Amino acid sequence: MSAVENNDTWSFSQTFTAEFQAARIDLVSRIAAAPTDIQDLAARLARLSKSLSDATGSLPTYDQKLYATQLQSLEKEVEKLRAAAAPKSRFAFKRTAAALAAPPPIQSTSPLLSTPVDPAPSACSNVSSGLELADHTNCYLSYSDLPCTFTEDACPDLAISRLNRCIVNLLPPSDRSNLNFSALHIRDLSDCILLLPFTQGSALIHDIRNCVLVLGCHQFRMHTSTKVDVYLRIESNPIIETCYDIRFGMYPSRLAPQLLQQPPLPPLAVQDFSHIRASPSPNYSLIGSKMQTEVKPWPVEPIAASDELTDTLISLLPETSVV
Repeated sequence: MSAVENNDTWSFSQTFTAEFQAARIDLVSRIAAAPTDIQDLAARLARLSKSLSDATGSLPTYDQKLYATQLQSLEKEVEKLRAAAAPKSRFAFKRTAAALAAPPPIQSTSPLLSTPVDPAPSACSNVSSGLELADHTNCYLSYSDLPCTFTEDACPDLAISRLNRCIVNLLPPSDRSNLNFSALHIRDLSDCILLLPFTQGSALIHDIRNCVLVLGCHQFRMHTSTKVDVYLRIESNPIIETCYDIRFGMYPSRLAPQLLQQPPLPPLAVQDFSHIRASPSPNYSLIGSKMQTEVKPWPVEPIAASDELTDTLISLLPETSVV
C-alpha cells in the first residue's frame, strides 16, 4: 500500500470511528432510558450496522471485529426490550359447565427450585456500554472515580476527556489484575499524567497538550497533539498525524512486572502521516534510555495535597511551566 493510500485509510478510519462511536453511545443511552419506541431503536441499529458493513475493507481488521462485537451486544439489548414490550397473549379456551375438574397436581419427589431472577442491568453492566472520566481539574483520579464499577469479565470502552492538571492512575490493583478496557478514547487534556493498563483494543488520542501517557494497546493513533511523552507497549506501529514534539519510550516494567517475563518487542517504528517523506519526521523522537524510564517517580500512590500534585506534575511533564 502506498503512502497516499495509507493516509487515505487513516483519514477514513479516524472519521468513521468518531461517527460510529458517537452513534453507538447515543444508542446505548437510548436503550438505558427504557424507551417505548422499539422500532426507532431497531431502525437506528440497522443504520449503524449498515454503516459498518459499507466500511468493511477500509478499516483495520481488529477494529472491524471490535465494532461487530459491539453491535452484537446492542442487538441483544434491543431484543430484550422488544421481548419485554411484547403484549401478553389473552387467548384462552372458555370453560363449559360440563368441564371436568382438574386432576390434583402430581407430587414431585425432588425439591422445588426457585426461578432465578436476573438483576436489573446497570449503566455499565455489558460490553456495549462505556465509561467516561471527564471534567476534572487539579486532582488525582483512580478506579474509585469511575462512574460505576465493573467486574473482571466486563470489558467496557473508556473515554477520558476534558482534564486539566490531573494525574489518572488506572493501573489495576494487585487483587484485580485482569481488569481491562476494550478501547481507550482520550481527548482534550492538558498538563496531565495518565497511567493506564494494557488493552487489547485501540487507543485513540485527540487534542492533548503537555501530557504523559503510559499505556499498552493493540493499535495507537494520535491526532492534533503536542508536547506529549508516550511510554508505550505495542506490537504494531504507532501512528501520529498533525502532532508535534512527541516522544516515545518503553512501557516501564516497574509498573507492570509481568513484562520482565516476556520477550522484548522490536523498537518502535512510528508512522507520521503528516510527514510522508523518506527523511525522518521532525515531529517525534525516541526516548532511548530505559534506565531513565524506570527510575522516574511514577505517581502510583494517591496524592491529596495540591502542592504535592503540582510538584509531581512539574517533575514528569514535558514542559514544566505548570501554573
